Amino acid sequence: MLEYFSLLNRIEWAIIIIAFAVSAQSANIRWLTGTLIVLKTIDVLIIGVIIKWGGFYYLAISLFDVVIIAMILNRQKTASKIANLNIPILSRLALGSAQYYKLTSNEICLILLYLASIVINLLSLIERLVRNYTEFEPMFIYNNYPMAKFVLTVLSVLILCSLAINGANNLYRDRKGQKL
Repeated sequence: MLEYFSLLNRIEWAIIIIAFAVSAQSANIRWLTGTLIVLKTIDVLIIGVIIKWGGFYYLAISLFDVVIIAMILNRQKTASKIANLNIPILSRLALGSAQYYKLTSNEICLILLYLASIVINLLSLIERLVRNYTEFEPMFIYNNYPMAKFVLTVLSVLILCSLAINGANNLYRDRKGQKL
């Protein structure tokens, strides 16, 4: 299972990097994809370790999903704080995102997918606990977990591709209605 999740994470990571390059024209989407690149890089680096944690694996990846949701929702605040640090290139990128921040419908879908991921992770943990501490042996979530996570990953990649294309086409506008 490690090879499967490791490969899936790497593919998702590569697509996010491509989405970053494609959406370079949109400050809002560029900052979102840049943030996701940082978080997904951490995910790719630690998946081999946390998958060995047994039941705590589900808690760890759920916590990671919560961090991603928080970063999406607090992107403007994070960008504003980084813009004020006066780090040459990074502050300039952050300033554009902070000024032209707009939560898009695609991002809301991403948040919903990460929430679904958390639910699946926690249900899997509960099922594991039931198997370990009772004589009941439910295997529904366990048997469907890889496919459920695969579907969520594919959907998130499709949403990121849509965001990147929209960013490249300059469909997101600032608060004054001007193109970014």
